Amino acid sequence: MRIFGIGGAGRRGPRTISPEQLKNNETLEQEKVDQVVGKQDARYDAMTEEERERYYMKPGLMTKIKKALRGGQ
Repeated sequence: MRIFGIGGAGRRGPRTISPEQLKNNETLEQEKVDQVVGKQDARYDAMTEEERERYYMKPGLMTKIKKALRGGQ
């Protein structure tokens, strides 16, 4: 059973988003992407050449699992 607000009308249809809200959402999404890329860059920079080869070129099962959990490619 749904209870609607005063007047008995519920909210119907898509909610309109102002251009300012849309811009703010896009900015937040870009900040999230920048954070992820920054973490990936830091991880890459901290690795030795051998670790990079094992991680990116010839990943083992555990590395594949860690990458999947971390959200990597």
